[in-house]
Order: sequence, then structure tokens, then C-alpha cells
Amino acid sequence: MNKFLLVLLASLSFLSHGQEFKIDTSKVDQLLRASHSKNRFNGMALIAYKNRVVFQQAYGYSNIENQSTFTDSTKFQIASLSKQFTSFGILILEQENKLRIDEVVAVYLPDFPYANIKIRHLMSHTSGLPNFVNTMWKDLDTTIVNGNKEMINMLKSGKYPLQWEPGDKFEYSDIGYCVLATLIEKVSGINFKDFMAKKLFEPANMKNTSAEFVTDHRLIKASNLSMGYVYDSTSNKMEIAYNVPTNNFVSWLGGFYGDGSVVSTIGDLLKWDKALYEGKVIKPENIEKAMSVTVLNNGSNAEAWGASYGLGWLLYDSSNFGKVQTHSGGQPGYSSRLTRCPDKQLTIILLSNMSIPEFWKLNLLNELERQQ
Repeated sequence: MNKFLLVLLASLSFLSHGQEFKIDTSKVDQLLRASHSKNRFNGMALIAYKNRVVFQQAYGYSNIENQSTFTDSTKFQIASLSKQFTSFGILILEQENKLRIDEVVAVYLPDFPYANIKIRHLMSHTSGLPNFVNTMWKDLDTTIVNGNKEMINMLKSGKYPLQWEPGDKFEYSDIGYCVLATLIEKVSGINFKDFMAKKLFEPANMKNTSAEFVTDHRLIKASNLSMGYVYDSTSNKMEIAYNVPTNNFVSWLGGFYGDGSVVSTIGDLLKWDKALYEGKVIKPENIEKAMSVTVLNNGSNAEAWGASYGLGWLLYDSSNFGKVQTHSGGQPGYSSRLTRCPDKQLTIILLSNMSIPEFWKLNLLNELERQQ
């Protein structure tokens, strides 16, 4: 039995707000073992109730070549799960009266070329910024490592008009969160990595978490960082993600940060969850702001993948678990998801060091729903 399985595989019952719910950890383990055997999961899983771990298990290796096992200090690139931290970084600056999210970005970044985009629009993916992949990729210099600076200079060129009036529509925009990271640096006067450490990670006691300036695994100096893989069905082997030719963009897009550059551990993400419940790092009113559904200009909700979008969070309601606050992340070699059910104080974390096709299907909350 893997040493990271912290509870006896059994059916557990919990009482929350006078209503009982059950977790059959053996079925959760069966699901993850089946996914691992089909090369659809490699990594760590955790379920907590009221910040008490009721299930934690590791599957596979953090480094297949070395056959290194996962430990509590194993780090993962959490990709777009990073966005909530960037969003809360902005809200901390608002707590400190250094900005207001309903001001236009150009108030704080005077050379930002879109006069009507508010900070909130960037946080909620409703800015109307150009679709980066469809319009800007072809113009990037693939002989260098591109990042936030190069992207903003491209936007300033005037070559890329807005797709629509800010606030009219939702479209997931990584570059919007890169602009937010640059905004954090401008307003705070310190670099993004140091700001996130000082204002979020250290106060939450997240000693194994960092906000990097790069997303290319080869450029990250973090210790205990798991290797990222993709499964090659032709050779029936796990391949190092950055060695796969179709992932060559990892190198020339490797300098972006704010949208997906955080490195963390499963234990640190549980500490983050606890910090949100306690409301000491982020004030409760700002947590509520991030967890509130974005309303578009026409009065409808910003919808994404069957849920609504807040500020760095996907939001929906569960018949058995109440409010659900979640976000996933994915990039070559890594997949991640953090799910919170605050009405039940239930938390689910999945961290994988492999790209998982249709990762949305591997949803432990759905498994828990079936058990009720």
C-alpha cells in the first residue's frame, strides 16, 4: 500500500449543516487506479473535510526515468490553477487601496492601448482582448523566449483590435492574466514573484510554492519539481513533454507569467484552502468578490464550460454539496484541479505530472455525487 494513503479505504460519513454525506474512499481509489492503468492519471489526489485529510494517495512516479516516488514535497506546475493567485494578488492591492478593479487598466498602465478595458474585465475574461492563438502566434519570434513584455509590445503596435466591447462576452484569455501580473508589478513596485511570496504564499504558510517568471520546465529552478509527461499511444510509453515535437512552443512561449506560472504542492494547496476559509490573507469581502458570478453588459451571466465565471474561479451549484468553486489547469506535462465546496467545507485536489486528454472527465466531485 502506498504510504501516502492516509486513511483506511472505507466508507466515511460526515454531518454538515444537519445533513449527512458519504465518501467511499475505496471507490475513489478504484477510479484513480483505473485511470492510472489506462495512462490517464499520474500524480497525487487529496480529499479534505474541514481541513482534515480523509484521503490522500499517489499514483506512479514523479520522475519515471529515475523511478522517484511522490512525496509531500513534490512540486507540480499547476498551470491555469495559478490564475486564482494572480486574481487575489490584484484584490490584495485593492485591500491596500492601491487600485480599484473597476478602474480602467490604463489608469495604472498608461501605455496600455485599450482605453475601455477595466481590471475586472481582465480578471473575468470579458475584456475582448485579441485571441492570442488565432491572431498573435503567427507574429511571434520563435527564436527567442517570449513573455509578458513581448506580448504587451505587440498589443501596443495597434495591429490587434479588440474582438468586442469589454464586458459584452466571455472568452478565456491567458494574456489577460499576463497583463494582470504586469499590473501587479507596476502598482506594487516589486516583481511578481516577490509580491506573490510576500503577500500570499508566506502569509498562508505555503513554503513550497512560488510564482515563477517562466513556464518552461527546463528554466525553472525549483527543487523537487516533478517531471512532466505525455503518453504516446503509438510507442505505449510516457514521453517527457518538452521533448515531443508538437510541444515545441513550450520553449518560445516559456516567458509568460501570471496566467499559469505557479509551482506548488498538494499540501500547500490545502494550506491555501484553509487560508481562504480563515479570511486572514484575503479579506472575506474580497473572497466573496472573487467567488461572485460575473455579469455581462446585457445582464446575463458569464458562462464557461457549463458553469459561471467569477474572478479566477468557475462557479456552480451541486444538489448534494451546495456551492462549488473550482478551477483546472493544463499545459504540456501537467494537469491540475482544485475544487472547494464551502457549504460542506469539502476540498478536492488533483495534481498530475502528465497531460491528461479530457481531464474534465476525471472529476472526483462527480464520483462523490454518485455516492450520495
